[in-house]
Amino acid sequence: MAVRTRVAAPPRDTGSQKALRERNIALVMTTLRAQGPQTQAALARASGLSTGTVSSIVRELEATGLVATAFAISSGRRSVEVRLAPDPRVVVGVDIGRTHMRMLGWDVGRRPFGEAYTTLEPGHEPFDTLPLAAEMLQRMLDEHHVDRSRVIRCGVALPASLEPGTGRVVQASVLPNWAGVNLMSALRDALGLPVVLENDANLGALAHYGVGMQSGAHSLVYVKVATGVGVGLSIDGVVYRSSSGITGEIGHIPVVDNGELCYCGNRGCLETLVSTRRLVADLKRTRPGHAWDVAEVVRASQNGDVMVHRLLYDAGVALGLAIAPICNLLSPDVVVLGGPLVGGGRPLLDGMVSTVRQRALPSATAHITFALTDLGDASEVQGACLLALHDALVR
Repeated sequence: MAVRTRVAAPPRDTGSQKALRERNIALVMTTLRAQGPQTQAALARASGLSTGTVSSIVRELEATGLVATAFAISSGRRSVEVRLAPDPRVVVGVDIGRTHMRMLGWDVGRRPFGEAYTTLEPGHEPFDTLPLAAEMLQRMLDEHHVDRSRVIRCGVALPASLEPGTGRVVQASVLPNWAGVNLMSALRDALGLPVVLENDANLGALAHYGVGMQSGAHSLVYVKVATGVGVGLSIDGVVYRSSSGITGEIGHIPVVDNGELCYCGNRGCLETLVSTRRLVADLKRTRPGHAWDVAEVVRASQNGDVMVHRLLYDAGVALGLAIAPICNLLSPDVVVLGGPLVGGGRPLLDGMVSTVRQRALPSATAHITFALTDLGDASEVQGACLLALHDALVR
């Protein structure tokens, strides 16, 4: 006898009706993937949704070709059996950073079919990088025998705040040579595909809501520490976006009076204390005989290097100065720390949490789960795939 598991339904009293509908659709699809074909009544029991809601969702999914239905006999009664329809469509996620480009292919069931990675020169230009992205995409599709016509959307993550509609970079801290470019148009032209763009920290938040160990969290803050420092916020799987495109730029919050001059023009910004550039520079100054880079910082931390642990912990303490007010303002359920430094273990997280506990209201932080990312370096590109799926199939 097949074992049936119950997939917990999301809370009914949170978020907009649109967000609730999208979560219910995702719940029905997840249940079908986990448990296989079943009647609408069994699907309602397994998902925890009402039979009326399931019936409505099934009609919608059948109209879009995602599920198929057929009459069946269950317990002596005529009923409607629902099964996932074969779907050849795929999406592609692209994560473009200061020194890397990562690509991932998913089918509509979130199953990966291919990935690619390359390093980029710091200061790379968009009209050099985008043709390279097109070449990587074609190689990945060819390698896995996926016809380009099956790609329904490409999601792109960028470490920058982006103007809604055009995708123009409006805060060019990490990618200065990309400022002012209409990236939506440039990416469509380069890739020959429908494209949707988003800030990488926002997509990190979306990935952890959708596929990480913290999936389904009502309110989730994703903190990315890399060349810059940014935050993404997910509320019931909906990423917060401003009308200006500027969100999550905590790296330019001044945390030290009369501190080091930041390239944004202010002094004592968080990025002058916490970014990978600062940590690598500190180690090059204090240990000049060693070839330091981010990967070496991570290796040293993994090997128990006391000085590196102290630098990471102190950076976390500074990071907590910016995160504590966010916790007071939002009191989120989960705060996830990501970026290349988290491979070095807990010192960065421990320093951040210690400051947050000291400076934020205990009542605002008592329930918060603080965690290192469980998605590694792939959180942003997985978020890009989720964004592409949502834009193509749900919106």
